[in-house]
Amino acid sequence: MMYTITIFISFFLSFVPNNSAECHLAYQDATYGFQHAESAMEANNIEHLKEFAKRSKIAIEKVLISTEKCGCIEANNASYEALENLNKALEKEKFETTRLFVNRAKKNAHSIIIALDICSVENPEFILIENVDNLIEQEQLLVEQQKRLMERQKKLDEQMKRQKKLKEELKIQKETMLREQKMIKADAEVSLQQLESAILSFKKTIGCEETVSLTEDPFERTFLDLESESLQATKIFYASKAREMINNLLNALDDCDWKK
Repeated sequence: MMYTITIFISFFLSFVPNNSAECHLAYQDATYGFQHAESAMEANNIEHLKEFAKRSKIAIEKVLISTEKCGCIEANNASYEALENLNKALEKEKFETTRLFVNRAKKNAHSIIIALDICSVENPEFILIENVDNLIEQEQLLVEQQKRLMERQKKLDEQMKRQKKLKEELKIQKETMLREQKMIKADAEVSLQQLESAILSFKKTIGCEETVSLTEDPFERTFLDLESESLQATKIFYASKAREMINNLLNALDDCDWKK
């Protein structure tokens, strides 16, 4: 019994940091690094993929420095591996290859967090004595500390799941809104073209053919324009263009030569 407890506690103490404040700082940066890597994995183009990979790299570089100071060896090794994978990702030009290395870095970041959880155990200084009763008490304390660590890890996993679910919901909402915006764009631009043709034809019919532009700016939009605005803003834009055409028609009729 005594031999088993001694081995277990000796193994646990090998992970104890010298500076808990540095390990706490490393934990925060590791979380940021993981979240940025996770965002990179959701990117659908190489530019966004690399942008989030760079952010993850900046965070992990801080982790590497902090873990060296706090003495969390496993976290330090994992952060070194994460930086290697991120550097490789940033060197690649193909989307899938870059994504592969970012995914590896994401797994490294998760390993960092787990290692830091172990290194951040409160009050890890156990004094091993020959008394068996004291050793049993120490073992029970260690089990309780491990339970707290597992609960903390569970909460972190749940938090990340909630964040991922929220991102997915926002993505679906954005995609739904963009589909509706595209439908409005298609129908509205056809209607505005027909309105423009009708106005020009009407002016010609009554002999009022001054060459005056019906709108100051084109009413055709790009999909990029739609992505940067709300559904309400899209509707307002096309409505204002129709109003602008009608107003310009009225102004043109007032200025027609045949009325003078």
